[in-house]
Amino acid sequence: MQTKKKQGKFVSVLKGSILDVVVDLRKNSKTFGKHFKIELTDKNGKSIFIPPGFAHGFLTKEKENIVHYYNTNYRSSGNEIGIMWNDATLKIKWPIKKPILSKKDKRNLTFKQFQKK
Repeated sequence: MQTKKKQGKFVSVLKGSILDVVVDLRKNSKTFGKHFKIELTDKNGKSIFIPPGFAHGFLTKEKENIVHYYNTNYRSSGNEIGIMWNDATLKIKWPIKKPILSKKDKRNLTFKQFQKK
């Protein structure tokens, strides 16, 4: 998620399968801190629009996946933040115990740290 120059995202899977998870991080929202999950596959043809102000992450479920993004704003790497995938407060049930994470994702905030910002 970008804290400034926020982005909406439209996500589709052209090949493979992902579990896509979004978390509402809009502090004045009735659904602040709530999450939504959806499976996107090349077979089911589903897509998702993620409004600005939501964190977004996904778990690839196949060895090879092609994920297509449309963004409503350009990337601003200096304004990016993330929330830990396994944050205890959010209680997101992932079907995996030890995912492979990027160095960047290993440094993500807890939800409580985000709330203090």
